[in-house]
Amino acid sequence: MQQFILKLLGFYLNITAPIFPKWNSEQAFKLLCKVRRVPVSDHGKKFLEGGKISYIKLPDSKIAMHSWGNGPKTIFFLHGWMSYSYRWKVYIDNLDLSEYTIHSIDAPAHGFSEGDVLNVETYREAVAIALKNIGEVDVIVCHSLGSLVGAYTFLENEKINVNNYVIMGAPKNIVSLFDYFQIKLNVTDKVISNLKKKAKEVLIVPMEEISMKNFFTKVNKPVLVIHETTDTVTPFQPIKDAVEIDKNNLTTFFTTGQNHNLKERETIYRILDFIETQTQHKNLNKEYVYKAV
Repeated sequence: MQQFILKLLGFYLNITAPIFPKWNSEQAFKLLCKVRRVPVSDHGKKFLEGGKISYIKLPDSKIAMHSWGNGPKTIFFLHGWMSYSYRWKVYIDNLDLSEYTIHSIDAPAHGFSEGDVLNVETYREAVAIALKNIGEVDVIVCHSLGSLVGAYTFLENEKINVNNYVIMGAPKNIVSLFDYFQIKLNVTDKVISNLKKKAKEVLIVPMEEISMKNFFTKVNKPVLVIHETTDTVTPFQPIKDAVEIDKNNLTTFFTTGQNHNLKERETIYRILDFIETQTQHKNLNKEYVYKAV
């Protein structure tokens, strides 16, 4: 049934694209940004309500920011599409909350946040406000769409106060989102052309510049890049190519046998060790408590 609806929507966009390009671009953009909410589980609700919850006000919605701990080192988490802050529970459980202050935001239309649409600009705006409120961030940990938004936030303002990055399962650039949309709805190049014109009106950095390769080239802070070699959601090869530049601030950890979610023990431990190393609390022999989320 879902495939039939997507096919019908694609057909509708295809026939209107050359006749009403402006209207078509608006409709395509709305469909691209439409979110099917993932319900907050009972365990997720209990966990998130165990921290502090505050809200970031955007023009059309309020964005939930969750916080734990009161330590001097600050960690900030950004999740991907159809996820929310409960994703980071295993990390929060394993970090000493007397040493770390941890923040995570639910993207627009995700988790405890309001709304029913998400695009990278509204997510970036929420992240920028959060960073301004937080102050210095020692490590920002991003997954999937959150990785692209983390990169976009830097490219919009290279002076943001973030000292280290973890980039997990990143799409190669913003255009890859349009490629996915084209395949999913089987729309024509004309629809995508209209869609890109709308996106250019929304984004505040030129669309062609919002890419992981551009981020890796420009950022001079330590970056840990994690990607699954068999990832079917965000292909591996473009990220592998993007990090093959002559810079010593990039560290890679490419996995095999995981999936796009990157929730296996080895990945979690590598990130926890990176956080502790970069915040001068290195303890490679520490026994972490692994619990899949």
